[in-house]
Amino acid sequence: MRQQMIRALIYLAIILLMANISPVIDSFLHPEIPYFDPEHLLVGGLTATITALLLSLLISHANRMTKVAHELSLLNKTLREQSSRDSLTGLYNHRYFQEMLRHEFLLSQRYRTELSCMMLDLDLFKEVNDTCGHPFGDLVLKGTAEQILHEARTTDIVARYGGEEFAILLPNTDLEGATRIAERIRARAQEYTHQDKGLAMRVTISIGLASNRAHSPKKPEELLTFADQALYRAKEAGRNKVTAYSELPAGESSGSILPS
Repeated sequence: MRQQMIRALIYLAIILLMANISPVIDSFLHPEIPYFDPEHLLVGGLTATITALLLSLLISHANRMTKVAHELSLLNKTLREQSSRDSLTGLYNHRYFQEMLRHEFLLSQRYRTELSCMMLDLDLFKEVNDTCGHPFGDLVLKGTAEQILHEARTTDIVARYGGEEFAILLPNTDLEGATRIAERIRARAQEYTHQDKGLAMRVTISIGLASNRAHSPKKPEELLTFADQALYRAKEAGRNKVTAYSELPAGESSGSILPS
């Protein structure tokens, strides 16, 4: 209501101002015409009123268009954000992670900066679903995502890679720094108890690491593959471990048939 009154006063001021423009101009061009000549005041008033109404319509239309443009911008931003997020955990999804992997890898090559990649997998997650049911399994995934985010930095790109597997990109981070973060995530997951309606369970995480400086991947996919191979080595070593990538001995498999 207050804004409407202020707007009305502004329009009234515009009308009064413009109503005097025509007589003022005429008084300069035609000094013989009295300033307060009724005819000129009437013409000026009508001109000012019509102009003010047109101006009001234009301003109102511009305001509506600005509001619509702002709402569309927010909607597009929301849609983009939703399309890049995993619906269960709220983390970035597989597609977005792949895009950022290529982007960050190219940046690290161009500016010769460190880039590390972390692959994380819940240990024996199938047993969680088989024993406690899929709703509790979903709760474990969401709880794990929260624990990972608690230790990850705002500059890290954390994603649910698929199923019970997560992935993290760590820009400007060498292997040593990534290992410290991974150990904090592993320890936090080990101590966290997932609870729901009488069910309670701790679920550990195995983590594989790779870094561009330490392992010299030639393309983004290789960095991810190295981290994934390191994850399998962590599983083979007994789970609930952090393992960095290393060249596998000749004849040794890069994967494992062990349950995750």
